Amino acid sequence: MIDGNYKMLLFDLGGVIVDIDPSITENKFKEISNRRGHNFKGLDYRHEKVSSDLTNLFFDYEQGFVNDSEFRDGIRKIGKINLSDDEIDNIWNLVIVQINKSLLDLILILKKKYSIMILSNTNNIHRVYFDSLVKKIYKKNFTDIFDRVFYSYEMRCRKPDKIIYQKVIDSSGFKPDEIVFFDDMIENLTECKKLGMNSHHVTDSKSLEKSLKGLINN
Repeated sequence: MIDGNYKMLLFDLGGVIVDIDPSITENKFKEISNRRGHNFKGLDYRHEKVSSDLTNLFFDYEQGFVNDSEFRDGIRKIGKINLSDDEIDNIWNLVIVQINKSLLDLILILKKKYSIMILSNTNNIHRVYFDSLVKKIYKKNFTDIFDRVFYSYEMRCRKPDKIIYQKVIDSSGFKPDEIVFFDDMIENLTECKKLGMNSHHVTDSKSLEKSLKGLINN
């Protein structure tokens, strides 16, 4: 249950506003690499366990430590695959299944009552693709819809590092107890609560939509 005693609603993207399936991207890279006789080690996309060189590359990319070109070159080297930039980008973007439009519509209604911001572990290739999907629906850039958007690769840190939440607090203009953060991963909520932020664990979109409708009618 979410009460209405907040001033800022902070949302994650993947697993909340955007439906994702990392296995699609992982399996496609594996298929191409294995077809060439190489053993492509899986990408630990959703967890903090660093299980391969590719996971290290991914985390570096999400924190802005490598740029788009360096990331693509890393994919080619680690996976031993000779793909063009566009081919890599297209496979990388397969993780984004769809935008949860009904949920996003509710969030935009709430913008009349609350400051609405985004905090996402993401990278530039995904951001460009996601912006293109949003523009098709809303005829504007994603960053223009919200009061602020915080991307990990621009902040040079990522959830669940405490510093990323502190940066959001410092930049938002709100006190920690005036903020509630919505995320689908428990580990991403633990540190923000230590800083005094409120949190809501998103388990499924229908339950979240029900809770947000309660805020609209509050």
